[in-house]
Amino acid sequence: MKNIIFLLLAVLMPTLSLAAEEKSTFTYEAEKCSGEEDVFIRGLEEELANCKIQMPDNPSTADMNNATYDFGDCCIAVANKLFDRNYKKYNEQVKQDFDALVKAFYANAHDMVQHSDFGLLRGGTMYNTEAIATGAFWIRDVVKEYLYQARMECDDKAGFDSLDIE
Repeated sequence: MKNIIFLLLAVLMPTLSLAAEEKSTFTYEAEKCSGEEDVFIRGLEEELANCKIQMPDNPSTADMNNATYDFGDCCIAVANKLFDRNYKKYNEQVKQDFDALVKAFYANAHDMVQHSDFGLLRGGTMYNTEAIATGAFWIRDVVKEYLYQARMECDDKAGFDSLDIE
């Protein structure tokens, strides 16, 4: 039995290896986003990267909360610029859905961080601050995903110039 398995492996291994080599040598060269659309998306990516939490020295928890909400608002502003340009037909619906998502992120972060039995027993404003930060970073991550999708769609569109979308 061992000889049969060894024989099968000896026969199949070169074939599998050859198939793997063939797949690895194939590369897909997609056209890349360029021009005005690339500049717009790149600008939003940079703007999002510049959204930072900025606090004074020795901040109070209120300062931390406000700075974190400001960070979240900065990320939301980037998303709204993308929606206004790339989601014209469904702009109102996309913005409503995104606003609901933002509210859900903050509510879920408070549930997760502040509303556990331990959080309720311990109380304190730092749990609130941590929840706000968690929600704000989720917002940033979703805006990054929107920008990623915009770039991928732009790359696709570059390959299909004859099917111009408006």
